[in-house]
Amino acid sequence: MNRSGPASGFTLIELIVVITLTSIISILVSRNITRPVEGFIDLAQRAELVDAAELALRRVSREVRLALPNSVRLTDGITPNMQSCVAAGATSCAVEFLRTSDGGRYRALPDGSAGPCGSPGNDRISFSMSADCFEVLGPLSNIPLFAGAADQNACLAGTTDCLVIFNTGQVGANAYNGDNIAGITAATANSISFDISGGAATRFPFRSPRQRFHIVDMPVSFVCDPAAATLTRQAGYAITAAQLNNPAPPGTLLSDKVSACRFTYQQGSNSRNALLIVAITLSATDTQGNPNTVRLLEQIHVPNIP
Repeated sequence: MNRSGPASGFTLIELIVVITLTSIISILVSRNITRPVEGFIDLAQRAELVDAAELALRRVSREVRLALPNSVRLTDGITPNMQSCVAAGATSCAVEFLRTSDGGRYRALPDGSAGPCGSPGNDRISFSMSADCFEVLGPLSNIPLFAGAADQNACLAGTTDCLVIFNTGQVGANAYNGDNIAGITAATANSISFDISGGAATRFPFRSPRQRFHIVDMPVSFVCDPAAATLTRQAGYAITAAQLNNPAPPGTLLSDKVSACRFTYQQGSNSRNALLIVAITLSATDTQGNPNTVRLLEQIHVPNIP
């Protein structure tokens, strides 16, 4: 008689128990692994936002420190010369300044020796003429861009660099209004020729108490637009009396994911520099669908000696 061997395998109950236990263990393991992974991803995203904001603020700070004294101004496109401008939602803000490429001191009195402008008497600057040549006391580090037939209009249009003397930002001494800004017609390391005619002024209205001058190469704007989620640098446009909120779009992108900005400007005085405070907020959606937000602030001291 043939006898069959013992039966082997799982019963249905055993299979159900194994499946249930495996599911419970998988859920526990998934929770213990998923949350840390998501936290790591969110932390990396936050670090990326911080890096982007720091890089943008560093770029703004580096250029604003080159601003012509008393040339920083803010607008939201509606109100000019604001002290504080908040960009949020559909409201954008811009900070604008005239960027200097060099500067120095001019000769106010002749020294009795032949100089770069011809005879000794021609080396001092004239405040009664619309065009003149003067000797620079100490060589220029950067030779300005110049055009032989330039005047103030050419300077304001950006086809030649500009000479500015004693810019206080007040009526009669405001470079944006053409009060004290001239086109450079010739330049060397030791001399500058200028022409202030053709625009609002026929001569420089004020002497600098410290015989200082500045060379302006261009206006620059940093525009925060939360609607587009961008902070951009805009340049290569004309100098205008009225500030434009978006002068040369689209500009160079400094940062995306921008949800808000605040620009605050405190005018300087004889005893302290001006101060520009820039706050920028960047946001991105984390792995849980919540906003991951960072806000950084930079205080920029702006030289205020005209």
